[in-house]
Amino acid sequence: MKTKIKILAVIFLLCTGTTAFAQEVENEFQTRTKLDLNFKPLKKVKFTISPELRFDDSFSLDKYLLEGELEYKASKLFTLGATYGLIGNVRDEKDTEYMGRYGFSATAEKKFGRFEPSFRLMYSNYADDDIDDKQFLRYKAKVKYDVPNFKINPYMAVQLFQDLNEGELYKTRYSVGADYKLFKKNYLGVSYEFDYYNSDYLNKHIINIGYKIKF
Repeated sequence: MKTKIKILAVIFLLCTGTTAFAQEVENEFQTRTKLDLNFKPLKKVKFTISPELRFDDSFSLDKYLLEGELEYKASKLFTLGATYGLIGNVRDEKDTEYMGRYGFSATAEKKFGRFEPSFRLMYSNYADDDIDDKQFLRYKAKVKYDVPNFKINPYMAVQLFQDLNEGELYKTRYSVGADYKLFKKNYLGVSYEFDYYNSDYLNKHIINIGYKIKF
């Protein structure tokens, strides 16, 4: 009986402690819609144009983006990439603020049966949620799974954002999602991302809805 009481007491303390901590953390919610247009002008070269809209928790337009990415398949395992985009930050009672963002990446990936793990290292001037001109290294590990005889391909990923200006880990992003093949060269994607900020009492929850067309 005493053991049960101790267990219940521990559970109660954990729950109350978690609740108290959760009350101190701000949770932001965001919805994003994106269109990917993929072109392959050459065998080893891929170019992607991606317009995107971002909405806050009240479904008001928060930011809009237009990004272009050029990828070169250096070998069977490695892909090199460069991105440049324009961000429009919508502000109440002020003019829209604009910023150019860029990134350079190297990705290693290889299939093992129906699993396809990958690792990407990116250097960029953004962390995907602010418009401060800082320098970041982004480490992303991802694994996709090709479901047999099914049009849905799920994946999960974790990404670390290292702030090079401050020399510390800025945030960690956890992602789960799936791509669904509608018909030839047309895909619908849905994902959920959770951003955990290391230095701030902030969590961000992001729902992504995307459409991809391959030409």
